[in-house]
Amino acid sequence: METSLSHRRTGREDGFALIEVMFSVVILAVGLLGLAALMASLTNTTTQSRYLGTEVMLASEKLEDLNQLPIKQLPTGGSIDPANVLAGFNDTVRISSNNGTVDDVMGGAALVVKTGDAPTFLSFQRLWQVEQGATGLGNTKRITVKIIPLTGTALERSATFQTSTVRPSTVGQ
Repeated sequence: METSLSHRRTGREDGFALIEVMFSVVILAVGLLGLAALMASLTNTTTQSRYLGTEVMLASEKLEDLNQLPIKQLPTGGSIDPANVLAGFNDTVRISSNNGTVDDVMGGAALVVKTGDAPTFLSFQRLWQVEQGATGLGNTKRITVKIIPLTGTALERSATFQTSTVRPSTVGQ
């Protein structure tokens, strides 16, 4: 009797061994966990970026407002120390985080435009000070603006933004 070799089976031809499947599942699980951690980190970074971008915009806006004044009308003083808010110049700005409402409170004026769902606000405190001759030159004023987030998680409130500009006095102002 002749036995055909084609009918013989070896263990490797039947499919995957259980150990191979387990290794594949472990490798896939590690990859998915890494991807989940990356997504969580990306979400936090995006939120921090949104807060920082808003802080830069608010500081820039306040510097522009103060730079529009003639240098003689710039009030000297103020404090950018949050513990000494009463001694300085400050305001609170609320901005919609869902594009539903803009509510900017400055000098008692409020602009509210409502559309869609109930708004969620991001609140920031702006502190600024104007220093005469801070650069060693008596004819200059340095304007410093500090933005402090008041809403959000501890991670979102962890960063403050501060910027300064120096403005020289010119004859005739």
